[in-house]
Amino acid sequence: MARTPALEFVLTRVAWKVLCMILESQGRVMGGDGKIKEETMERLTGENGFVRAGLVLLVLIVVIGTLYVANQTKQGGVEKDVAEAGKAVAGDLEQAAETVRDTSQDAFLTAKVKTALALSKSASAFDLDVDSDEGTVTLTGAVPSNDVKTAVLDVARDTAGVLEVVDRMQVDAHVGPAPDEELAARLTELEIESAVYERLLHADEVDARWMRVLVDGRVVRLTGSVPDSNQRERATALVASVAGVERVVNDLEVSPGG
Repeated sequence: MARTPALEFVLTRVAWKVLCMILESQGRVMGGDGKIKEETMERLTGENGFVRAGLVLLVLIVVIGTLYVANQTKQGGVEKDVAEAGKAVAGDLEQAAETVRDTSQDAFLTAKVKTALALSKSASAFDLDVDSDEGTVTLTGAVPSNDVKTAVLDVARDTAGVLEVVDRMQVDAHVGPAPDEELAARLTELEIESAVYERLLHADEVDARWMRVLVDGRVVRLTGSVPDSNQRERATALVASVAGVERVVNDLEVSPGG
């Protein structure tokens, strides 16, 4: 094949310009005055210049291909990191949702234990704090004797849903019972609270995982959120149907995300 000077020149110049752009920062082809080294150009445009120009293009293809692969690998690594981060965030959100659901169940269990204590002749007269965490119930407060403490622990252990009881109660002989009127009011509120939680948590048409129930006398207040307005209205109807409830204050917010 005959060598075409014009084609050789254009090919050489194009290859050279691209190569210079890649290697210029390394000082491999530029002189101290910023011009291309003459001996370098002579080697490219001499007797075998056409062949050298082809080799330059081949080198360029290899260099550009290597850079492309490296760039794609880097991008792949970034995408992998982003995907893993996304999975981690999704896992955290799922765990948060589980925590909220467990908290609702814990509130229900706390209400049941308090109600059981209020119904007990041995334990009803004393105001004890009850805290529930995934089936573990912690009791704190003061009782007048070890016999009363034992009775309280037995009532808590016998409550459905309780897996373990942690005793942090103290014995204080000076602790006296609460007035009968106060005990009666407390029992009424606890019975209503337990019944409302049970009605909501077992209702298929309402997602009660994000709800909270507050009882004042015979007035029930709902806080938290539900996925849609229909469930909000349905929650009011369910609570109003519980025996002993005289009024429902619905402060639930509509939040599609829960």
